[in-house]
Amino acid sequence: MTTSTPASLSLLLKNLSLDENQSHEEVLRHANNILKSSSDPETIRTRIVALIKLERYEEAIKSIVQAGTSSGLEFEHAYSLYKLGDLKGALDISADKVETERRQRALKHLHAQAQYRAEDFESATAIYEELSSLPPLVENEDYDLRVNLGASEAQLSFVGKDGLRPKKRATAEDLQQYESAFNAACISIARGDLNAGLMLLKTSKKLCSSLEGVSEEDIQAELAPLIAQELYVLIKLGKLEEAVALYKSSDILETSDEAVKLVASANCYLTSQTPNPHVGLRVLEALQKVPQGSQKPFTFQSDSLDRNVTALNLQAGKENAAITSAKAMKAKNPNDFTISSVIATIELQNSDSSSAKSIAKTLKGDASRKLGSTADIGIAFINAQNYLKENNVTSAVAVIETLLKDLEGEPEKRWLPGLVGVVAGLYTLQGRKTKVKAELENASAYWRSTTHPDPAVLLATGTAQLNSSNLQDRTMAASIFESLAASNPSQLSNAGYIASHPAEDMPSKIALLTPLNTLLKGININALLDSGVAAPPTKKRPLDEATSKPQIKSRKKRKIRLPKGGIDPNKKPDPERWLPLRDRSTYKPKGRKDKKKGRDLTQGGAVTDKDGDTEMIGGNTVTKVAPSQSTASKNKGKKKGGKRK
Repeated sequence: MTTSTPASLSLLLKNLSLDENQSHEEVLRHANNILKSSSDPETIRTRIVALIKLERYEEAIKSIVQAGTSSGLEFEHAYSLYKLGDLKGALDISADKVETERRQRALKHLHAQAQYRAEDFESATAIYEELSSLPPLVENEDYDLRVNLGASEAQLSFVGKDGLRPKKRATAEDLQQYESAFNAACISIARGDLNAGLMLLKTSKKLCSSLEGVSEEDIQAELAPLIAQELYVLIKLGKLEEAVALYKSSDILETSDEAVKLVASANCYLTSQTPNPHVGLRVLEALQKVPQGSQKPFTFQSDSLDRNVTALNLQAGKENAAITSAKAMKAKNPNDFTISSVIATIELQNSDSSSAKSIAKTLKGDASRKLGSTADIGIAFINAQNYLKENNVTSAVAVIETLLKDLEGEPEKRWLPGLVGVVAGLYTLQGRKTKVKAELENASAYWRSTTHPDPAVLLATGTAQLNSSNLQDRTMAASIFESLAASNPSQLSNAGYIASHPAEDMPSKIALLTPLNTLLKGININALLDSGVAAPPTKKRPLDEATSKPQIKSRKKRKIRLPKGGIDPNKKPDPERWLPLRDRSTYKPKGRKDKKKGRDLTQGGAVTDKDGDTEMIGGNTVTKVAPSQSTASKNKGKKKGGKRK
């Protein structure tokens, strides 16, 4: 075996290059030849980079481990782990140990990308914002940061975690490159502005199609996610014919991106006006192989696909398959309570339950057992919503309070932000402000004790306590907004911090708020002056006519009736005309004696003679016969009824 001389070693080192035009196999061969006789650090790094270029990541990691921790290959190590899907391992390599600023910055870029693939979009956004605040070190780094930051913000919007972030709109700078236009479109779509998203998607497609110096194959690969997103928007807007035409003309099934192919095919099944669930199941089964690595769908995408499979099984009459799928989803994501609706649908299919009370009774037993927990938040929400549809707020509150009692031993579920919001909303409907305040304070205390406090809960608690006149509550609000301004800086948290610290002079934080000129930009001052000052109402009127008490209809006055001949001015009116009839002096009541007297005086009436033996009736003499003993005894016990008055 021959050894290399210093001259030959120097010649070999000159042949090492990582230029894109050079074969990486050739670079690797040269590096291996050099390392047979020398352990040059630069040659080791070149060999590892060549292995990475050839996608031989496991061999690269072995070489990095053999080189030791002092080799300065932290970035290459993290990158190889990232490409193998070991996101945690890549994130565990700290950037603080990197010596040069350039490589430290590169490792932070990689950490942000790993956080993005790990679906920790908040951390990824924070890293990109930190890097964007620093001057760029390489060419086009500022553009890459802006694109990646836009992608992270779009994912935050899709998962519903952008509540505290300012609502950005697409700028002229975003419309210059197709990547930034696509990110702006995704943000609009995630926030429900589908028409604006569709316009931005078409702009992005136009920019992508006009790229120069890019092969047609690469352009089609870049267009695939844009077309998949456009299909989704068209379906959501109900433009099914346009979606079908786009699907057929795009050849999206030919793309190499398995995630895009899966999502687009699943969505295009919905373009049929009368979708057949059996056909839908076959479509999803044909794409059952879920892509892995960088092409793996995000959790919110794969969960939606799993829900679609469960719903299709239910529509196809495969109840057992639907229950099995629902249980698998529940085991994978215990906090996904939308699965409860599938079980509830199955339980209510063969039930005659129509009222909220009967539905709650039906779901109480079998549905809870199938879900594996009696304290299922999804089932409780279904029952509460049914009660609210019947305007029965009391029963809805009772359902949620029973749930809260069952969740006392599970604080991670008890203090979920969505559940806290529902509880506070129901108590607000009942006007129980003390309960709302206590719920928010307890939720805030729990989240502040965790490593990742929920900013929405803290913001709601701080706002409620800031409106209180109690000094202790305002002190707590100041503490909450101080922590929010430090961990989640935004215009809302900064505004809360300023409002909770009125005695402090903080021009730096005031400068972060939206300027007054921007807030007043769309207001026409002259029109306001011309319309004048609104005068306050003179009478108190109900704020809402629907909730105001119905007005009592006034009685119509009776028309005064006069005698036909008119009023005689010479005739003196009766002074007792205003008195009731029985109170007048002319009133003569008719009693029993008067009735008897009138009866005796009646012409043709009965007249008794002196002896009482005969009566004269109609001029004829009638002999009275005494009643028999039996008749008398019968009538003896009868009471004589008097006349009703």
